[in-house]
Amino acid sequence: MLLPGCAARTAETPPAVIAVPVRDTPPAVLLICPTRPDAFPVDAEATIPPAVRTAMIGLAHGYAAARDQLGRLIAWNSGMACEDGQTP
Repeated sequence: MLLPGCAARTAETPPAVIAVPVRDTPPAVLLICPTRPDAFPVDAEATIPPAVRTAMIGLAHGYAAARDQLGRLIAWNSGMACEDGQTP
């Protein structure tokens, strides 16, 4: 009986490297800075249930995070900061 540390070891071959060609820059349609949507009107009133208000706030935060992330990606690719609707 052999102990596991004393057994003959076989050399494992590393997995094959797969190279995929990547374009340097994304298509121009993806590099258009997002526009900020209009806010709610200030002269209107509404009673919003708490659950709906919480959902609206969550959606707004999610949209803002996605917009900021897209702006950072565009700035990283083009080296320019985003302004609403501009194409770097």
